[in-house]
Amino acid sequence: MIARDCLFHLRHPLDKDDKSPFRQCDICVRVRAVDPLHKKNLLIDNDAGGDDAMAIFLALLNEKHFDGPHLIALTTANGNTCENNVYVNNQRILKVANRQDVPIYRGSNSSLVVTPDGGAFFGQDGLGDTGEYLTDLVTAKLKTAVQALIDFSVMYKDKGKLTIITLGTLTNVALAIKSDPHFLDRLEHLYVAAGHIHDENNTEAEFNLHMDVEAYHIVAQNANPDKVTFFPFSQVMKHLNISREWREQVFGAIDSDIVRAQNKFERFAIEQSDRWHALDPAAVAVALNPELATEYKYIKQEVGLCGSKRGIISHSFVEKNESMGRLIYSVDEEKYKKFLMDVFSA
Repeated sequence: MIARDCLFHLRHPLDKDDKSPFRQCDICVRVRAVDPLHKKNLLIDNDAGGDDAMAIFLALLNEKHFDGPHLIALTTANGNTCENNVYVNNQRILKVANRQDVPIYRGSNSSLVVTPDGGAFFGQDGLGDTGEYLTDLVTAKLKTAVQALIDFSVMYKDKGKLTIITLGTLTNVALAIKSDPHFLDRLEHLYVAAGHIHDENNTEAEFNLHMDVEAYHIVAQNANPDKVTFFPFSQVMKHLNISREWREQVFGAIDSDIVRAQNKFERFAIEQSDRWHALDPAAVAVALNPELATEYKYIKQEVGLCGSKRGIISHSFVEKNESMGRLIYSVDEEKYKKFLMDVFSA
């Protein structure tokens, strides 16, 4: 990041009717000017469920209080709820965070081939069906999400770089890759929160992958370990096996408008288990603070596209030079919980 302290010297009359220069006082104002093109930059592609909301709040608060990467945009896609709800939810999240300067670009409202029903894990509207109506929401930009992804990758190629984190279906990113073969090369990094390492405990397709299997296939086939990191939900369930009690009584007790809103957004999801497994905030946390991950592995993978194997990943762990991408295998649970508490309590 390039920042500089600028000293502005102002002359201010003590009395608006007194024109005498001797009745004026000098005011020195020091302003810290930041050039966003030279700071690390972040774009979050999401389907705006309750877990996406926490992830976006995390990025915004880390930027505000810890000089973290600048969130330059949100892009939307069908997933936890229909894309129209996802768009409105992005507006609501930014309103709660008082960050309506962040632009929203609307993306895919269906998958490339088959569009599954996303269900209502976080409520019919994706954010807890609170019934709250917010006014003065900022409208989305006219440019599509896919074009925005490509344009931002060009804009930040040599100036601060751009990291993209996908928290839902990979449709937008897959379309960007197919539209522009150099898209991934221009990024600093792409984090993909999707998939499972399949074993006897994980025999079904993970939700984000399931919502657009062909899109995941496209991203995986074009990935390389220097540009793409996969974070499977199976590893969150295994290594971030956090209790519902901690989520409600420790994190949920933080006295802030954002956490109170987050508690409402997740109210249905929290009730469904005695554990709290949230992939999206974990993915953003590791992207912001890679040291939270205790083990990375390199992977070769194929995702099934047909029949009973559809959405199921066959994988092998290999050396970096043989791999298709890096994988977050484990995360330190206590350090992760501390990171959440520090950022949301700041």
